[in-house]
Amino acid sequence: MAEQRLPGTVRAWWILERTALRAQSQYRANLFMGFIGGLTYQGIQVAFLALLLQGFGMIGGWGFAELGLVVGIRLAAHACYVMPFGALIDTSRLIHSGDFDQLLIRPTNPFLQVVTRRFNILTIGDGLLGLGALIAFAVAAPVEWNWWRICYLLAAVVGGGLVETAIQVAIASVAFRAGNVFALQALADRTITVFGIYPLTIFGPVGLLALCLLFPLGFIAYLPATALLGRVAEVPLPSWAVWLSPLAGWVLFPLAVALFQRMSRHYTSPGA
Repeated sequence: MAEQRLPGTVRAWWILERTALRAQSQYRANLFMGFIGGLTYQGIQVAFLALLLQGFGMIGGWGFAELGLVVGIRLAAHACYVMPFGALIDTSRLIHSGDFDQLLIRPTNPFLQVVTRRFNILTIGDGLLGLGALIAFAVAAPVEWNWWRICYLLAAVVGGGLVETAIQVAIASVAFRAGNVFALQALADRTITVFGIYPLTIFGPVGLLALCLLFPLGFIAYLPATALLGRVAEVPLPSWAVWLSPLAGWVLFPLAVALFQRMSRHYTSPGA
């Protein structure tokens, strides 16, 4: 079988994720509602942006075609996070209820078990919207596409997804010490959803740097889109840092997983 040729960790993730998806797909009504729910939740943000642009014409000097590229990358990157890793939102509940005990006695890595414990049907809608938005907005963007720009765009999507995943993994790891971090996870998700589709220059130099260096929102979509659109000079960061922004996720994600593994050592069963 194909999964037998995969590396051990990836193979384990694929088997567990496929099992969770198969369990959810048995309920056809939930599957349909998942399409609609995911499309609606993220689609509202796109509709709101369109209304703003209709009223003001431009936002921070960016028109609809340029902002559309940011939106496309952001939505596709979000799908790369939420489809395989959306179950991270359950971390606090698993710890508080003591269900995390069951994960520790199994031979599979606890982190893999957390992210594959269930598959959220809503994320299928996110995936469809992300793919559709990326293609539609990329075609409309004022970019002369060639093979390396297309590769850069795809790298930006994957890298952005890893950045968003790293943020959620890092917050989830705090649950082993602080208890319930669901509110923090929801706040991070809301911040990315609301502000991730705008040019960060509207927040001024200090705000932009904060949203890149303190909370790495800019690395999800804004910085890669800035590079593709030839607007690197607008960003108060070295040009090489802007161009290499898709690599940020490949640095942050392993660090976040390592933090999760380290913090999980402090887990104390509620029944202890």
